[in-house]
Amino acid sequence: MTMRQQISDQQKAWATELSGKFDFDKYGYVFKLEDNLFLPLSGESEAEYRHAQGDELGSDGKRGKMKALHSSSALVVNFFLYWRENDRLNEIAKACGISDGMTKMQFEQIFPTGLEGNSPEPDILFTGAGLKPVAVESKFTEPYQKHTVRKIKDKYFESLNLWAGLPKCESLARLIKQEEQGKTSFTYLDAPQLIKHILGLTKTFGKLQFELLYLWYELSSTEAEEHKKQLTEFKEYIKGEVHFRDITYHHVFENIRKYPNVDSYYLSYLHERYFNSSGDYKKS
Repeated sequence: MTMRQQISDQQKAWATELSGKFDFDKYGYVFKLEDNLFLPLSGESEAEYRHAQGDELGSDGKRGKMKALHSSSALVVNFFLYWRENDRLNEIAKACGISDGMTKMQFEQIFPTGLEGNSPEPDILFTGAGLKPVAVESKFTEPYQKHTVRKIKDKYFESLNLWAGLPKCESLARLIKQEEQGKTSFTYLDAPQLIKHILGLTKTFGKLQFELLYLWYELSSTEAEEHKKQLTEFKEYIKGEVHFRDITYHHVFENIRKYPNVDSYYLSYLHERYFNSSGDYKKS
């Protein structure tokens, strides 16, 4: 069994324990979105996801991705929405290692690169007066799905202006393009997606005027170790051009558990759903 399947099965096991409250299909998708979320989406949050390109909520009768028990976007909402709804954004930002003073958080903001097609769309954007914005890209099961090829479309190399001030990122993108005929150097890390995020954020805010935070779900495994190695390689490639950092959900959860006056049901929900079988936390 792959680690990705193990995570999916763990989520089904968690949901099965609550089967008297809601059901899910054989693929691990709930029938009602609210069953997959700690808090229902507020009007503001729903509008942000509706405006986004990822079809997380579904449309025209199509099932939304957020209905999956193993959904990365559901993980994001379950972790972060509580803090926005309770006017405590600065605390969850600090738990992620972000500078003090963040006052606004948005889901799925779009950052155009100027190219045709879908634009980069990090999961979260933190902003605060006088502070560099921080975009967060979240991963749940994705680091445990091996890819033998990573692709970057030709359109990214048709305009030299796209890479102005980012020669290291351009060199890495060209390396990935060359590797399309063979095995990729980034089997567990979606380096092309991160490069595209950097391009969109740079066009919007300017070089080194933002931070890109990579937030991922870590389970002890050979896949996780390889993923960490590839993260280190990625950082070395872009060093000096981009403020890029990574942190795990486990680390963030440990930080928020130390805060006073946090809803015990919220902490219990996160613990039982996402960390109880990881080996890092045990039932109390």
